[in-house]
Amino acid sequence: MDRNTRNIVILGVLIIVVLIVGYYFLLLSPLWTQYDAAVQERSDKEAQLQQLQQEVAELEEIKNNAPTVERQLLELSKRIPTQPEIPTLVVQVEEIATLAGVTQISLVPGSPGPAPGGGDFSVQPITMSFEGTYDQLQDFLLRTENLARLVTVKNVTYEPVEAEGTVTEAGTDPTLQVEIEADVYFQAEDVPDGAAPVAPAAPETTTPGAAGETTGAQ
Repeated sequence: MDRNTRNIVILGVLIIVVLIVGYYFLLLSPLWTQYDAAVQERSDKEAQLQQLQQEVAELEEIKNNAPTVERQLLELSKRIPTQPEIPTLVVQVEEIATLAGVTQISLVPGSPGPAPGGGDFSVQPITMSFEGTYDQLQDFLLRTENLARLVTVKNVTYEPVEAEGTVTEAGTDPTLQVEIEADVYFQAEDVPDGAAPVAPAAPETTTPGAAGETTGAQ
């Protein structure tokens, strides 16, 4: 192969390489870019579809659970009256105290105030105290949870009662002095925003005696 022929071959190869490179950058590269964009768009749409399907499933679940939630809200509203109703609460507490077997029951209401986390109801703190064994305390707490009035127990403290001349026999449960701090709730009506209604005064009275005798607010 002479020199001219070799130069022509080299030139031809270079032209082919240039054409290939030009074809890639001018045609294939934009096509690949469009392909990548289309793949990304499809991936995004699939992700959006999955999110929409999940939201639809959640809405369907909410729709299916709506009757149950409505019943629960109705039951809850029945347990939260529109007034503090402390005298009624005292009667209910005395009843469960009698059933639990505790004695010297006392209920002292505190000052009502707005709900700590906000809401359209107010909180009425109460302090309940009585004497009884540990098993009777547990029974009382269980019955408190099932009261017609919603009561949330915040704190329970107790200590043995040390009466003069009284010796606890071996194998018997000691009598405890119990104090329970709890909250009850009511849906205040005709109360300015930010203000909590004042519950009626409920003085504490004490009636010592045998089981079944109670102490309450009059």
